[in-house]
Amino acid sequence: MNLRKQIIVTVAATVLGSGLAFGGAANAAAPASAPLSGQGAAASCNFYPTGTTLTKTGQTGDAAVKRIKQVQCLINQNTSYPILLDVDGKFGQKTYDAVIKVQQKAKISDDGEVGVNTWGKLRAGVWWQTSLDAR
Repeated sequence: MNLRKQIIVTVAATVLGSGLAFGGAANAAAPASAPLSGQGAAASCNFYPTGTTLTKTGQTGDAAVKRIKQVQCLINQNTSYPILLDVDGKFGQKTYDAVIKVQQKAKISDDGEVGVNTWGKLRAGVWWQTSLDAR
């Protein structure tokens, strides 16, 4: 996790941990195991924690949805991709574009499909300095 995300997570944990002082239990944070929906990536990605099954556009079914959610969550949590993805299990254009950008930055085949190499890079993390660097 990069320093910026570590700071954000630490501040969020501090603020959320003192939720009772700011309105009581009704405003307490959702548990870390709650599904993500584009609201940040402080929670753990556990939709498809291991494995390297090919994941790409057009796939359907429960297993594919879990893998796609994992891809989206890992892009949010383990990369510096500048657009926060909705973790909705739909491999749409935004997810495809993000996968391409991560593959390019990781210097692996940029085919938009999440195979063995891309899974490895997503789990390890892919960082770059300029958020919209097209190279």
